[in-house]
Amino acid sequence: MPLKLKTLGGDRTWTAGVWIIGGLGAIGYGGITGHTMVLGLGAAMLPIGLGLWFRAQWARIAGVVVMLTSSAVGLWMLTRFGVTFVGVVAPIASAAFAWQIWREFDPKRIEAESADRKPMISFALLLREPRFLDAQILAQSVSAAWGGEYVASDIESESPQHSDTEEPRWVIGRSPLFMVYSPDGFFIVHNHDRPYFDEPEAAAQRMVELRARHAIEQNRAWMAVDVMGAEDDPRQAKSYYGAVGRLIAELAGPDTLAIYHPDSGRLNPWDDALLEKLRGPNPLEDFAEPVNVPVIEVDEEDPRMVAAVAEARRRWPEFVEAFRAKAGENFGVKAPLTVDDDREFIWIEVVGLEPDYVHGTLGNEPVALGGLKMGDRVEVPVKDVTDWAYLRDGQPVGMFSVKVLDAVAKEQAKKR
Repeated sequence: MPLKLKTLGGDRTWTAGVWIIGGLGAIGYGGITGHTMVLGLGAAMLPIGLGLWFRAQWARIAGVVVMLTSSAVGLWMLTRFGVTFVGVVAPIASAAFAWQIWREFDPKRIEAESADRKPMISFALLLREPRFLDAQILAQSVSAAWGGEYVASDIESESPQHSDTEEPRWVIGRSPLFMVYSPDGFFIVHNHDRPYFDEPEAAAQRMVELRARHAIEQNRAWMAVDVMGAEDDPRQAKSYYGAVGRLIAELAGPDTLAIYHPDSGRLNPWDDALLEKLRGPNPLEDFAEPVNVPVIEVDEEDPRMVAAVAEARRRWPEFVEAFRAKAGENFGVKAPLTVDDDREFIWIEVVGLEPDYVHGTLGNEPVALGGLKMGDRVEVPVKDVTDWAYLRDGQPVGMFSVKVLDAVAKEQAKKR
C-alpha cells in the first residue's frame, strides 16, 4: 500500500500538509542545528497543521493569527530596511494565505461539502480511564503490530534518524496526537483524556443494545488510529484496515470498553474475541459481527413479551422432560438476576434442575452485575424463568422471546 499524496479535501488537505511538513522540517532542522527559534516555529506549525487536517477551529484561528503576524512583521521590515521584491511579496503572500485558511476551513463551507467527503479510515477504542502514552511506548506497540523497528521522537527532540538503506519507520509527537510513518503510509494516533462523544448521555440513549449504552456511560478516555492520505479508490482505501486493525488490537487492554468505527457509526462492546478479528485479513467486515449476545431493553408489560413468557412457562414441563431424558444438548434458561440496583435478564446454561430451582452457569457476559462474569455458577427460582431453549437434532427448541426482542430492537433503532 504505497502512500500516494492525493488530497482528501481539496486545497484544505494541501494547506494542512504544508503546515505539517513545514513543522516537521523546522523541528528537524532546529533540533540538529540548535536554533531555538526555528525549533519553536516547528513546534507551533506541527500541531496547527494536524489541527487543520482534522478541521479544528482552534487551528484555523491560530493559523490565521500566525500568517497575519508574519504579514505585519514583513510590512515593518519594509519600513525599516527599504523596499525589495521579496520584502513586498512576503507580506502579501502571508495575508493571502491567512485569507485562504479562514475561507477554506469555514465550518459552514466544510459542512456544505460533507456530502462529497471520502470515507474516514479509522478505528477508535473507548477506554474506562485515561491512558499514559508517549512516543517510545507507541513505537514499541507499532513495531509489535506491524513488524520492523520504529524510531521514536517527541516534538521537541531532533528528527528520527535512519541509514540510507533503511525504509523510514518513525513515531513522533506526544499525547493527544502522534504521527506514525511506515512504508505503507502516514497514520495519526490519538490519545485523549476525555469521553469520545461530545454529549455522552445523548449518545448512550441512542444505543439500543445495553452493552453499548453501558460502555458509553463508563467512557472517560479514548484512543484511535486514523489513516492520512488514503487512496481515492474505496477498495484500495479499505486495504488500510489491515494495518489499522492490527495496531488497534495492540493498543487494546483491560481498560477497553468498546471499539467504534466512526465512518459507519457502529460500536461493538469490547471482548477479547475481537482481537483475533482485528488481526485477521478482513477486520472491517469481521468487526460488524457482534461477539456477545445483544442485550435489549424491553418493557415487561409489552403484550408480545407477556405472551412469549406465558408460553415458555406453560411449556416448561417439555424442557424438564427433555433435560432429564438427555433428549438434546445446550440446555439453557433465561431469568432475571439482580445485583445491588442492577437487574438483567440473562441466559443460564443449565447443569441441574430441582422442582423449585435451576442450577447453572452464566451463558453470556453480563452488562453490569457486579463481579459476575460469564461461566460463574448461579441458581434461580423456576418461577422466575422467562424463556428456555435447547438443541434437538441441531435445531433450536424454545427461544420464545427472541422474535419479540428482534422486533423491539428494530422499532427502537428507527426511533433513535
